[in-house]
Amino acid sequence: MFIYSNLAMSLDGKIATAQRTLFPLGTAEDLHQMKVLRKGCDALLMGASTLRVFKNPCLIPNQVGQPINILVSSSLENISPSWRFFTDSAIQRILFVGPKTEKAKLKKFSASSEVVVLKTQSARNPIAKQITRYLEAKKINRLLVEGGGEIMWNFVSQGLIDEFHVTLTPKILGGSQSPTLVDGEGFKPANIAHLTLRQCRIVGDELYLTYGKKNENK
Repeated sequence: MFIYSNLAMSLDGKIATAQRTLFPLGTAEDLHQMKVLRKGCDALLMGASTLRVFKNPCLIPNQVGQPINILVSSSLENISPSWRFFTDSAIQRILFVGPKTEKAKLKKFSASSEVVVLKTQSARNPIAKQITRYLEAKKINRLLVEGGGEIMWNFVSQGLIDEFHVTLTPKILGGSQSPTLVDGEGFKPANIAHLTLRQCRIVGDELYLTYGKKNENK
């Protein structure tokens, strides 16, 4: 499986404000880039924090076949099955949820989505690898990860993202509690992920960057 990510971030590395409110971080060109990248995937994945902000499915305009929309949530807390993400008949949904999710919630969401209960995370069985194994068994070849920071950490920490697409926007958000491109526990110095720049494109005041794994040709 080829896994790639796409996120816009501010000059100080933030992907949203501390309040997680919805606002356009990038320009119309960034929106166009998102649509282009979505067209290349079989499925796209987001975390619960991202869905709580957007509440809508990730769709490709004027396309008949839509990518599978995947949600990762530890407990489905503060998520409503009445949101358009769950009611739109244009998409197929897969929900990966934590092992302690209430059975009543599982039943409620299984009416609109395929619900997969993950096993307790461990060093030998991390969440991201549980997810990718399941998706590979479903013959999903190209997965697009669209955040947020915790989800990115789950995949980056396991070395699972083959290509990073980053829009660097001319904004400074600040805030020690604002989510970044990759959150989570973070690497120790000896384990830091090293990338190689594959492409850099300037459009107006924005930079469109594509990074790949170091010393890998894909």
